[in-house]
Amino acid sequence: MRLTLSESAASMRIPGTLAFVAGICLTFWTCMMVVRVQDEQIRASFERDADKVARDTSVRLKAYFDSLLSLKGLLAVKPDVDRAQFAQFVGQLDLARRYPGFQAIQLVRRVGAADIERFTRAVRADTSVSAQGYPAFAVHPAAAGLDHYIIDYNEPMQGNQNAFGFDLAASPAHLRAVQLGRDSGAIVATERVNLVQDAANSAAFVARAPLYRQNLPLESVEQRRAAFVGLVAIVFRVNNLMHEVIDAPMLAQMRVRIHDAGNVSDGAAAPPDAKNLMFDSGALQARALPGLSALAQVDVAQRRWNVRFEALDGGRYNRPLTPVALIGAAGAVISALIAALISASGRGRLLARQLRATLEAQRALQDSAAVGIALFANDAIARCNRGLEEIMGCAAGTLAGQPVSVLAQGGRDAQGGAPFQVAPGKRRWQSELELVRKDGSTIWCLINGKAMGDEDLSHGGVWVIQDISDRKRTEAALVEAKNGLEHSLAELARQKANVDSAHGELSQALNTLKQAQVNLITSEKMAALGALVAGIAHELNTPIGNCLLTATALGDMATEFEKKYAEGGVRRSTLEAHLGEIRKACTIMASSLRRAADLISSFKQVAVDQTSDQRRRFDLCEVVRDTVATYAAQLRRANCEASLDLPHSLELDSYPGSVGQVLSNLINNALLHAFEGRAKSHIAIAVRAEGEQWAHMTFCDDGVGMEARTLTQVFDPFFTTKMGQGGSGLGMNIVYNIVTGMLGGTIEIASVPEIGTTVTMAIPTTAPQHEGDEGDLSMLLQ
Repeated sequence: MRLTLSESAASMRIPGTLAFVAGICLTFWTCMMVVRVQDEQIRASFERDADKVARDTSVRLKAYFDSLLSLKGLLAVKPDVDRAQFAQFVGQLDLARRYPGFQAIQLVRRVGAADIERFTRAVRADTSVSAQGYPAFAVHPAAAGLDHYIIDYNEPMQGNQNAFGFDLAASPAHLRAVQLGRDSGAIVATERVNLVQDAANSAAFVARAPLYRQNLPLESVEQRRAAFVGLVAIVFRVNNLMHEVIDAPMLAQMRVRIHDAGNVSDGAAAPPDAKNLMFDSGALQARALPGLSALAQVDVAQRRWNVRFEALDGGRYNRPLTPVALIGAAGAVISALIAALISASGRGRLLARQLRATLEAQRALQDSAAVGIALFANDAIARCNRGLEEIMGCAAGTLAGQPVSVLAQGGRDAQGGAPFQVAPGKRRWQSELELVRKDGSTIWCLINGKAMGDEDLSHGGVWVIQDISDRKRTEAALVEAKNGLEHSLAELARQKANVDSAHGELSQALNTLKQAQVNLITSEKMAALGALVAGIAHELNTPIGNCLLTATALGDMATEFEKKYAEGGVRRSTLEAHLGEIRKACTIMASSLRRAADLISSFKQVAVDQTSDQRRRFDLCEVVRDTVATYAAQLRRANCEASLDLPHSLELDSYPGSVGQVLSNLINNALLHAFEGRAKSHIAIAVRAEGEQWAHMTFCDDGVGMEARTLTQVFDPFFTTKMGQGGSGLGMNIVYNIVTGMLGGTIEIASVPEIGTTVTMAIPTTAPQHEGDEGDLSMLLQ
């Protein structure tokens, strides 16, 4: 029996060991998946950072070039701008404070070879800025040719004196850029050049816009060459420009190198080398992380820059080891607990089998023991079972009717009293008696008596007679079985405590996962708000630039009019023309400022709602319009048309921030997933009232649609078809939880591949009450 139990215990340990090994393997696989996800997240973060740097560089250069176009517009309106007016205009733009990346702003004159001396005398005699004029002015260096392109105006003059009077015809690099700008009529940047005013010879380039004589045709290259009079230019030190664009902390995390690949019209295929290196942030003592590099192309005024990025070992792009270690430790602990639980369950089943075997043995022993049951009445044996007859060694049926004394034959009980003699009043009695068998042998038996009815044992009762020797023989086995059972129960109690501890740890892990999901949702919400900020900033650039340009031109026209008025030569026609120009300028500025104010108002309301999400009464149609307005830039870049079908007004008592978050997620989801590979797309949003209690909102796109399998999983958390490409898998899950939880409505989605997707939402006009009447991210996780 011991060998069998030992073998059973060993077999019970095998499932626990297998469970532990399987848990360790699953933990290792989970750790590897976490590492893989971390690597994908790090790469996505690096690519976002690289794309931001490239995008910021392009945006900043466009802002500079817009200033260049405003200067060109000034000279187009007033070709005879003198040096003082040029300096005043540049000072009003306040470029040195707003855009510190530039080196100088210049006006380049086209001067024929025969006019060099006259041009030099005129510059030396110009006292509009300096009372002494420029007696030392000279054209340099000497250059052969019919046309010369001389830097006439140079702001600021401080630090750029060497460039004053520089003839661009003497430099092949500058001359090529001048000729390309003259022939194309567009802003043209030079290749890498060394500035004559820069003793350090750091990398620089110049962006120039051509100027043409008024009222001349410019349709052909020959016509543009004939009308060409000069250029306006901005000079850049690339190092200053890039340190303005890129934050210093970012430069500590990645290495950025820029090479000029050449003119776009020539194919822009120049290989990177030291000659066309425009910028190198340097390695900063940190090694580059393998596999984390990117290449972006930035078009800079007819030229193409190749921007190369390398991630540096320093923290931002390093893989965090703590989550992997925690998952590994938790997995090992959980695997051990599961293995222990399985082993404990096996031992429990083994102990139960042992207990059943013991009870069956005990039952068999009792059945085979000579236990007698007899009914005594009036000191006689009224009835007895076969067990009593076997105990006493009598033939079947021979004891019934005999006096009780036949069992004892004068024997005594264990206390020395008369057998079966019970004091009056007792209903129960137990004792040990030495009984005499029929063959004369004696046996000790355990006697238990119980009265029947209302009488006591002295009048009769039921007696159970058991051979004491049999009981004694089995007593030791029963005690041993009892001790074994108590030990088993204690072991089961310990295993239950271990299971309770494992359950607590699993609950803590679940709470940690829920907190992580809250953090991911908050991050995605802030990322969406950041994208709105970038779009609004881009949209504001055009109306504010128009206002600045118009205001500057208006100031110049006012100065000119004051001059004519002081000379006493103002005619009625001149006054009417001046008033017409003022009205036109005011109309332009009012329209631009109104556009900027509308954008800011829409963004302000959307931003406040999405960050606070307080309950209030609001117009659903206004929230839809404001949200769509904040995405105007993203929709225009994606060539996506948005149409709205809204009633005049539809008032809700609800959470406008949650409604805006739903629309933002739907728009972002459509831009990310629906229109891939499509040149033109369309989004339609419709709102209608359904009685007084409900508002129905429909969001439709004509994108690629979804397969049936994707449609069944679209609301699942962390499900995305763009893993590692900008999709977090939480957008539609947040939409579902906000609509059904926070807003108390319903949502349905239908989609046909290659036709489009339709999202239908039913929202109560009065949202259900929530604790604090404020949005809570934890509700999105219920």
